[in-house]
Amino acid sequence: MTFLRNRWYAAAWSGELGRALTARTILDEPVVMFRAEDGTPVALEDRCCHKFLPLSMGKLRGDCIECGYHGMTFAGDGTCVRIPGQPNIPPNARVHAYPVTEHLGLVWIWPGDPAAADEDLLFQLPPYDAPGWTTSRGPYTYIRSAYQNITDNLLDPAHVTFVHLTTLGSPTMADIPVETKQDGETVVVERWTLDQPPVPIFRMFGDFDGNVDRWQYYWFHAPSVCVVDFGSGPVGMEHSDAARDAEVRIHSCHFLTPETAGTTHYFWMQVRNFAQDDEAVSEKMTEQFVLAFDEDKEILEAVQASADAGPGRPSVKLAIDNGPNRSRRIVDRLIRAEGTRAAAE
Repeated sequence: MTFLRNRWYAAAWSGELGRALTARTILDEPVVMFRAEDGTPVALEDRCCHKFLPLSMGKLRGDCIECGYHGMTFAGDGTCVRIPGQPNIPPNARVHAYPVTEHLGLVWIWPGDPAAADEDLLFQLPPYDAPGWTTSRGPYTYIRSAYQNITDNLLDPAHVTFVHLTTLGSPTMADIPVETKQDGETVVVERWTLDQPPVPIFRMFGDFDGNVDRWQYYWFHAPSVCVVDFGSGPVGMEHSDAARDAEVRIHSCHFLTPETAGTTHYFWMQVRNFAQDDEAVSEKMTEQFVLAFDEDKEILEAVQASADAGPGRPSVKLAIDNGPNRSRRIVDRLIRAEGTRAAAE
């Protein structure tokens, strides 16, 4: 499978990385990560350039990794700085070093050309750390499904009625159409459910008395960041951004990083404008979203297993596939453009 490489991908929660060696495959490449003594995250190719033993099986020596096979030692920039019993170090004795940075409580990695790494391309979420907002984070999640199956799911309000009835959905939403819009590399699928009882998660946190108007805005940012802006307010409320800010609102953020063609690293968090700094609410909300995303995980892994079992007949296309299809076309176009640039260099 071909991936878009010249972009930032979430590699780990900031709290996952310390002075231990952490191995993770990213876009089919083995990566080992750790923090230098000053706390800076480091990511190297997890494969010694001698006999190819994973460096994650070695030891940290200061800010260097010592290979567990013959003791070759690599600095954070990938250069070999020591070969036991051999004073001269060949110029090709090095491993790939990946640009990394921290943002939104995550360590991000750039799998493409290091010279092209541009922090201006990092995904931005204005409510994060803004006054009046608070964040709760889910656990690192591993899904045996292709990342684009997951982005399809995160651009699909229709599945909520059937998969998440105990948390995020209700039967009243089933026949409400969705609207799809695209702006460059961004796709949004939106739907309003008017004058209906609140869904279970908002009955729990919203303290509503009677029916509500509920919104869902599913945002896709290429290649693999999805944000679901959803909430509830009084019947007849305006649909503006400012009006939504005044009601119970959640930005559910999903950062997807392909491990392989059929497996994905999944990082998620919720940024909300109520119960700020209330740890009990954060814990309860995370518990509810773990339940919901476990429901998605079961579906998505079954979809992947069915696809892996062998080619079947072509799938039927539905109107609700507009957003997912647009997102896939965007990524395909970006991959082709990246390949064209690489071939020209």
